[in-house]
Amino acid sequence: MSEVVPFKRPPDPEQTHLGALIDLYLETRDMKAALEKKQKQVLKKYSTVMGRIEAKLMEMLQEKGLQSLSSDVGTAYLSHKRSAPISDGEAFKNFVIENRAWDMLDWKANITAVGDFVEQHQTLPPGVNYKTVITLGIMRK
Repeated sequence: MSEVVPFKRPPDPEQTHLGALIDLYLETRDMKAALEKKQKQVLKKYSTVMGRIEAKLMEMLQEKGLQSLSSDVGTAYLSHKRSAPISDGEAFKNFVIENRAWDMLDWKANITAVGDFVEQHQTLPPGVNYKTVITLGIMRK
């Protein structure tokens, strides 16, 4: 990745002409996207090699029935990551309520409902922090 795409002209973000600023932004965004695409292609080669090595190490761990293997340069180990996506919301809700299994829930505010509440009542629901972040978007004609 030694090749860098040059700007058509020297960048000057201090310009005040609207068209020039938007044009410079679009050109810069396009160059950034081109570099990211090229970087993805280069990184894919490394990821492929790393994936093959991971598969071999996993095979070695499973063959020996171990959770980890150490060498003088490092350790390969199995990491257990759990997830529990809800496949049937109604069934899960009923189970939690019937069994009072409140510890199976994570409570969080629904951002859309809170926003609607704030808009309607001009105040926050108790115990909720709410903010809107405004960002700038630029699009091509």
